[in-house]
Amino acid sequence: MITERIPSNMILFLLKRKRFVFGVLFLVTMVTWSILNTVLHDGEIRQVLFFYDDKGNLIDAPPYPPFTVFLLGSDKFGYDLGQMMIEGAKYTIGITLIVAILRLLLSLVASSLIYSVSPKLFGFLKSLFEPFSVVPQTIIVYFILFSVLWMPIDGFQTPFWKRALFETVILIIIAIPNLTIHLANEMRIVEKEDFIVASKTLGANKRFIYFKHIVPHVYEKWILLFGQQFTQVLQLLAHLGFMKLFFGGTFVSYGMIVDDPRSVSYEWSGVIGGSLPYLYSSQWIIVVPVLFFIFTAISVACINDSIKSYFQRKEYTFKREKV
Repeated sequence: MITERIPSNMILFLLKRKRFVFGVLFLVTMVTWSILNTVLHDGEIRQVLFFYDDKGNLIDAPPYPPFTVFLLGSDKFGYDLGQMMIEGAKYTIGITLIVAILRLLLSLVASSLIYSVSPKLFGFLKSLFEPFSVVPQTIIVYFILFSVLWMPIDGFQTPFWKRALFETVILIIIAIPNLTIHLANEMRIVEKEDFIVASKTLGANKRFIYFKHIVPHVYEKWILLFGQQFTQVLQLLAHLGFMKLFFGGTFVSYGMIVDDPRSVSYEWSGVIGGSLPYLYSSQWIIVVPVLFFIFTAISVACINDSIKSYFQRKEYTFKREKV
């Protein structure tokens, strides 16, 4: 019987998957467009304070609904929502990508150092890191970042890049304990396999066993775990946005006329959190960034699903060929 074969090159297989191409194109296009918008327009967002007809008569004032003054409408200050989404894409997608990658890489390094420790010590490490899995990450991150991201009455004393860097580091560190234990536990399961026990008996050292036996058995899970981490970081940013803690800082008005807290970076969760009072009057201000969040999550899910399909069909073909 002729079995269906898959390309030995993973990239060729993925490029034939429409879901994978859609996901990659969406993410790359948004980030590239966002960077170009910053370079060409210095990050400025189009604003229309009042909308007049040709005779100079006032027609409308912000917030403008979609398909009127701007394609996706405007916020309460008359800023183009579509351009705000483009400007904020490099933060929402870019920072999420960086955090997810560094979470995984640092956890891989840490797990490779502790997976072979004694059961007693490994149990102690699990109990030590258990609070990080019980207490929601959002609460821990909120209390750490509030004093840095919430603008004091005399304004921010640190530049934007320092606040953004500090938040990025916290978003990375908060997940490393649990992720390290999870990865180390996967390695310990593989380490108990008979072929590894036999390899140890023949005198193989720890480095040889790790790279020649353990890594080939778990690297597929590592790749799929990246998509999970990407989604978790997106959720964490969204939760912080609803709690009025926006990426890079929350601008707070302390004047006679108090406005709602707003984002200083146009990161999508900040646009959502700063527009919650308009949920029942100008829903598009929240719906537009929520849709971009959803499209981003779907894109990552499509990429992850395509990679998972490759591994599944690769395993299926290997088993059929053995038979």
